Amino acid sequence: MQKKDCFLFGTVFKLHGYKGDVNIYNDDDIPFDFSTLDYFLIELNNELVPHFIEHARKTKANVVLVKFEDTNNETTAKKILKQKVYLPKEWLPKTDATEITEKTLIGYSVVDIHFGELGEITYINSQTSQQLIYVEKDGTEFCFPMHEKFVKGIDPKEGIMQVEIPEELLDLN
Repeated sequence: MQKKDCFLFGTVFKLHGYKGDVNIYNDDDIPFDFSTLDYFLIELNNELVPHFIEHARKTKANVVLVKFEDTNNETTAKKILKQKVYLPKEWLPKTDATEITEKTLIGYSVVDIHFGELGEITYINSQTSQQLIYVEKDGTEFCFPMHEKFVKGIDPKEGIMQVEIPEELLDLN
């Protein structure tokens, strides 16, 4: 499965015990029935690798405790520590069609009113004081703040975010 068909669920941020259990920080605290999930996709060497779930449960807000089938000790669990965790977009809980969320913006084209197409939204970081939108084109990535000064319009029908970003900001990245 490719990243463009997935959304960032969170990050493996901590080991739990010595039997291979891990804690995943769920960036947006997306509600899921974890008993229905078969696997998470973990990014390893820039590829999404499925890791099948033995059991998973929410332990507190934004934290999911997971035991993967092939992760039975601390050494194996350390290999996925600090890695990004993805799920297929079709698993996202259904929302109101008119509601625009961070996750629905992934894959949108970013078009600047002066410079034209800048690329595609690959990630939105909400863990900073100002949300950052990450855009990639031809293997080059840059980011800009999610702010009304930069974001001029969003067209959910066309999957386009219209922006006006100063050239200096683009050159920083």
